[in-house]
Amino acid sequence: MKADEGIERQLDRCRSLIAAREWEAGPEYLDNDTSASKPRGPLTAWGRMLAEASSFDVVVAVNLDRLLRTQRDLTTLITAGIAVTTLEGELDLTSASGEMQASVLTAMARFEARRKGERQTRANEQRARSGRWVGGRRPFGFDADGKTIRPAEASAIRDGYQEVLTGSSLAAVAREWNRRGFVTGQTRQARTGHAGEPSPWRAGSVRAVLLNPRYAGRVRYKGEIMTEPAEWPAIVDEATWEACRAIVTNPARSTAGRSPSHLLTGIAVCGICGATVHAGGNARRGVRGYRCSGSLGHFSRRAEPVEDYVSAVVVARLSRADARDLLSKSHTADVAALQDEAVGLRERLDALAVDFADGALTASQLRAATERIRERLATVEHDLADAGKVDTLGDLIGAADVAAAWAGLSLSRKRAAISTLMRVTMHPVGRGTHTFRPETVGIDWLSEAT
Repeated sequence: MKADEGIERQLDRCRSLIAAREWEAGPEYLDNDTSASKPRGPLTAWGRMLAEASSFDVVVAVNLDRLLRTQRDLTTLITAGIAVTTLEGELDLTSASGEMQASVLTAMARFEARRKGERQTRANEQRARSGRWVGGRRPFGFDADGKTIRPAEASAIRDGYQEVLTGSSLAAVAREWNRRGFVTGQTRQARTGHAGEPSPWRAGSVRAVLLNPRYAGRVRYKGEIMTEPAEWPAIVDEATWEACRAIVTNPARSTAGRSPSHLLTGIAVCGICGATVHAGGNARRGVRGYRCSGSLGHFSRRAEPVEDYVSAVVVARLSRADARDLLSKSHTADVAALQDEAVGLRERLDALAVDFADGALTASQLRAATERIRERLATVEHDLADAGKVDTLGDLIGAADVAAAWAGLSLSRKRAAISTLMRVTMHPVGRGTHTFRPETVGIDWLSEAT
């Protein structure tokens, strides 16, 4: 069907031709949503038509250039023995002249489709280089125009960056976004049994969002980050994005997707053997606990009293007048200067490419200069990543109510704060002991927290 003519009008014209020929009408196949420049697979109307070719004798189309897009399409029709009639006339694909005519028309249609695609590619690249959006599916966090921020989604994105920077997994972020009712822009496939429904968030889709420079106010086109700032506002600063990228793309990072479910799992250690403490308890009875992970399993004890005690100690320390001295020194970096330098280095890389194209540089000179600039750019991006690391205590220090602020933190943020402040040691409590004794939990302050 022609894209510039209404579907019903095209169908009416084809139906009129069928009625005038006194033919029996068969199934109608519409590929209006399939781009002329893209291949048509078995799930498209074209694929269904070929699969059902034995049930009809003639294909009626508005014109040939919408029916046949490639020489392969033409060969497929000839092999299937399908006759073709268009509103512009008939084609006898069984004759040499008819096949030649169809080949010429198909080649012309293919030429126009490719030329249109090349023009669109050039236009998209120009838009990207000038900081504009090239279009596509609505980005999470923005309206359909790609520029207007959706506050609720933007808040979830900021939280996602913060959670990853404080040790949470991508899967945990996905679960939180799903819990808050957010969905991806993709739809489920038929094989899931929920075809057409919005897809829930998973670790992979969260990863794609957090690694997208769009959220730091940058444009990426075909893998290249443009030097020109984006026309839309940033949701996080570039330092935060760089820091998150460094974590998510670290090959040594665990991808198991499971986040600790207890406050002190993997943080506290056994006071007898030094082994890390793991989650224990009795899930069927709803009792959470901790246990020594060593081969001898030196203790198993209830989680709540220990967690309440450690939390109270943290709140007390951060309520002191000197708590602000604990803030990370990483925030002293001049982020604006680093960002300006990164932009300048990327612009120099673009200028090198122009100089090489103009003959001002040899290939060896281009390689040497590019290597030097990329080395410096890598250093600047590393410094930006360091500057963007979340200060694990920032939401607590200076809070009017430290206890309330602590209660409002996610599990991963609490764990990060504890790891920053102290080393926790658990000791056995003895059988039959039900009263919590603070001396069974050792707390050694790290040097910055004393």
